[in-house]
Amino acid sequence: MKIGVIGCGNIAQKHMLGYRSIKGVELIVYDVNADFAKKLAEQFDCRWERHLENILGDGAVIAIDICTPTPSHESLVLMAIQAGKHVFFEKPLTDNLESAQRLQQAAATAKLILMGGFLYRFHPAYELVKQVLEEKIIGQPYLAHFRLGGRGSHRLWKHQKAQGGGAINEMLVHMLDLALWYFGKMTIMGATQATVLPQREVQGQLSQVDAEDYVQVQLKSANGVRIVCQADLITPSYMNHVEVMGTEGSLITSILDHLPTVVFCKRPRGIYQQGNNFFNFPKTNLFERELQYFIQCIQDGEQPQINPLEDSLELMRLMEDIRRGAVYDSFK
Repeated sequence: MKIGVIGCGNIAQKHMLGYRSIKGVELIVYDVNADFAKKLAEQFDCRWERHLENILGDGAVIAIDICTPTPSHESLVLMAIQAGKHVFFEKPLTDNLESAQRLQQAAATAKLILMGGFLYRFHPAYELVKQVLEEKIIGQPYLAHFRLGGRGSHRLWKHQKAQGGGAINEMLVHMLDLALWYFGKMTIMGATQATVLPQREVQGQLSQVDAEDYVQVQLKSANGVRIVCQADLITPSYMNHVEVMGTEGSLITSILDHLPTVVFCKRPRGIYQQGNNFFNFPKTNLFERELQYFIQCIQDGEQPQINPLEDSLELMRLMEDIRRGAVYDSFK
């Protein structure tokens, strides 16, 4: 099974590591910078191409994995679909909802799989949250907090609006995705964004940046759950947690393996005892798990159910609403 990986930056390396553990997968890489493609190919002992057409025209390539900045996604996804390839894309699908809808229609017409990289849904801790909520272990949820913070400064483009950078695209999208997975469609009640650090040192060079590095959004689900999602690119050490309060208890968890998952129950509920129930989850290669699922969907000829394309488009709608309505730089 041949997979073409387009874009050879940091995220591509993570995808390559994920694919490497999947039996029978052969990789081919391409980047507009041929040196990047050659270097990545040497690192993973695979083939690289100087021309994208050579990958798209290879009948043995069944899927394209797009690891490029968001503004390039629309044209690349469309070319892949027109070449008859299934597509895995790094979030978000495109930089606007209208173009994303066009790609959705193109993939549906061609009967191809178009799947987004929302990898947090594949973490065991977050799978447990999904189960706890579906089984009403903590009763009816009424308040939820989602937090994701990182230091940023890995790549300059990630702090430039014109390149699709910023905390909304890079970080908030993951928390919105989890909230959507848990609570369904949501209405935005308020939003704040800011550029707290207008100067960033990236790869040894101090640069002026204009993308937001802090965002906080208040939402409400159709059944009345109040949700706060906060994300940033200014946290010195990566931080993540999700907390949900319900009528019969609460839970708190994180993708970080050194933080425990705690499900608190007011009274015994199934396998859960009264009081705190502790769980610990080891480090998990989420790229491996989500890419294995992508490959399995292709082999089974079935559209993804864990993270369907419809959810990716709903996220884009939310993100566009946030950008239009967010109060900017209210910290000043």
